[in-house]
Amino acid sequence: MDITIRPAMDADADECGRICYEGFRAVNERHGFPAIFPSAEIAARRVAGFIRHPAVFAIVAASHGDGRIVGFNFLSERDPIRAIGPIVIDPAVQERGIGRRLMEAALDRAHGARGVRLLQEAYNVQSLSLYAVLGFEARELFVVMAGAPTSTPPPPDWQIRPLTEADMQECASLHGRIHGYPRTNELRDALATGTPIVAIRGERVRAYMASPANWLANHGVGETEEDVRALLLGATRIIKDPLSFLLPIRRAALFRWCLAQGLRTIRPMMLMTIGEYRDPREVYFPSVLY
Repeated sequence: MDITIRPAMDADADECGRICYEGFRAVNERHGFPAIFPSAEIAARRVAGFIRHPAVFAIVAASHGDGRIVGFNFLSERDPIRAIGPIVIDPAVQERGIGRRLMEAALDRAHGARGVRLLQEAYNVQSLSLYAVLGFEARELFVVMAGAPTSTPPPPDWQIRPLTEADMQECASLHGRIHGYPRTNELRDALATGTPIVAIRGERVRAYMASPANWLANHGVGETEEDVRALLLGATRIIKDPLSFLLPIRRAALFRWCLAQGLRTIRPMMLMTIGEYRDPREVYFPSVLY
């Protein structure tokens, strides 16, 4: 199929939202998983946020004949590690090389960055294979967890509260110790638009989550599993909606604790990377980007 890769525009948001909704729905229905977006309108709002963000490289694939949008891709450039996604192709024109063209354009743009990352649905073997061919390495398996812990509140020596601008430096230092790179700009975006939560003990930040009720955007870190359990117990008393986050399943004890607390597993996701990567030794939660 003859296509042109061009920058995405505000006027593309609704059509990209439709493709996002229908594309993810088709993959998830085929594998027996729930939809990621409940409607095309909600998908379009998320897509529009990426298109309008000054630090996101947004592109669409348009057919040569009529200019119809048949797919899109995003590259987040907010912090030193670049993040790809979401990338979605219209289900009506899949398996025609469009996804590869969009990925190659994003990787060309990211050339010279310390690293590039993405998370893909682990049951989608087509995208898994494409990313591997393009040079990505599979690093870690996660599951989306959702629900509200049923246990008692954290001990009184913990302070669990909304994150503020005054916490940013400590959160950046904590993230840097665990991952080896900063993610400050993305966390500042979350502070401007949502309700990040921080866990403090001994007058020191021990853990945080950027968007506790939205796993798509909810990256976070914690020094220990005890710190993360306190964060989750406190967050559920601040956030009205159920918690939603990606958990590395190698954290077997924390995984079992979440299950015992009544949280459900929703879907598996795979972290894939190009370039710099340091295996995190402490607890962390990626967003759907990385």
